[in-house]
Amino acid sequence: MLALAERLRQHWALHAGAHGLSPAQVKALLTLVPGRSVPMRDLAARLDYDASNLSTLVDRLEHRGAVERHLDDRDRRVKGLVLTPEGERLRAASWHDLVEDPGPLDPLGEDELRLLTSLLDRVASGDGWSPPSGPSAPPTP
Repeated sequence: MLALAERLRQHWALHAGAHGLSPAQVKALLTLVPGRSVPMRDLAARLDYDASNLSTLVDRLEHRGAVERHLDDRDRRVKGLVLTPEGERLRAASWHDLVEDPGPLDPLGEDELRLLTSLLDRVASGDGWSPPSGPSAPPTP
């Protein structure tokens, strides 16, 4: 699982780099909704980012012309992010590249991909699993 996760991470990074973006920047663009302002704190929560780290990422996207910060009309302390036309273009191109290139999953046929999707959905739902409590050491080889 870890080897596959690493290959998928490399695949993601390759496509992000082709657009001059980092994987984290692509993830942020894909999380934003075109035409909608998303408060930075909401984006940070969705990405599981610390707000201070998100500011640097957003600064880079803003410098690239992909997002704009807007003050919330109801609460001027809240800054929302809005995709610009360039951000929407980068978002769409990144998504297209990712879904059109199967990368490490290329050897799988349609039926196998459907089965894998079903199994991953089941695992992702977390049914019956809870994280262990307390510190635990990795297994020894």
